[in-house]
Amino acid sequence: MMLVRIAGGVSMSRRYSNDFNNFYHSAEWKAVRLQVLERDSYLCQPCKRAGRITPAKTVDHIEPLRTNWSRRLDPDNLETICRQCHNAKHIERTKTRHDKRQLQDISRRDDVITFGRNPEVY
Repeated sequence: MMLVRIAGGVSMSRRYSNDFNNFYHSAEWKAVRLQVLERDSYLCQPCKRAGRITPAKTVDHIEPLRTNWSRRLDPDNLETICRQCHNAKHIERTKTRHDKRQLQDISRRDDVITFGRNPEVY
């Protein structure tokens, strides 16, 4: 039996990473972020939809930047979100050390083929 693992990490090229870093430090992002926080009254919108009132300071892209860069400053694509909801949404960032160790162990096996990300998708 041959196991197949698709690389699902968050690693990006250095240029792509720098584009994000520059964007999140731009005056335009800071202005839109503040606008969205005030629009949402600093309350987590996913929690609010679930009937909970949770303060929040993070602004999240509903449609990720990597799939639609043109909507990066669109307030309709942004919502205020608490840390717990953000971590649940981006589970790839919150994997435990145990999960990462299992992936490393699988990648060392001879009967495992690793496929990289499809650059046409991202």
